[in-house]
Amino acid sequence: MTKSPRFFGYIYLFLGTLFLFFAIQSAGETAGWDVWTIVLMAFAAIDYMIAFRYFATAARKRQKK
Repeated sequence: MTKSPRFFGYIYLFLGTLFLFFAIQSAGETAGWDVWTIVLMAFAAIDYMIAFRYFATAARKRQKK
């Protein structure tokens, strides 16, 4: 059984939020933006983009029915 696109959207939304949390923690521990913080923010942005695409796919799939 395959999972719905909305399920994967929530998974990627959770991962993006987790990376965002780690990036905020990393920026707080250091004196600002370092390479590790920028990498974590990039991963968070990519995960949010993928999540929104999955949500859009779920909406199109629902409208198609």
